[in-house]
Amino acid sequence: MKNLMAIAIFPDIAPENLARFKEIATEMLESIRNQKSILRYEIFFTMKENSCVVIEEYETPAGVFEHVENHGKYIAELSALGGKIQGSMFPLSLQGKEISEIQENWDSKMHIHFDGKR
Repeated sequence: MKNLMAIAIFPDIAPENLARFKEIATEMLESIRNQKSILRYEIFFTMKENSCVVIEEYETPAGVFEHVENHGKYIAELSALGGKIQGSMFPLSLQGKEISEIQENWDSKMHIHFDGKR
């Protein structure tokens, strides 16, 4: 199975929540470094630091499930501080049980890969 890329947006970080949001994100990033299936996990704040975008890449779609299982408490806290996650998934293939699970049960936009081949 091919890589899965994803974007998660925390759309509304109140000024009074920013310091705690960053503390939790720092703790989660330290833990993420131990998960081999995560190839990329980068956090960006808007210039006003009132929202946050996370760019993620996993070896396989199963990696995103491992991430959620391992870091669910952090994700829940970040969502409480920064708003409900607005997610998008970018699989290189729509095949596999994990992709089906995401499509059927997650509140994420699924994007279809286009490689220009016929």
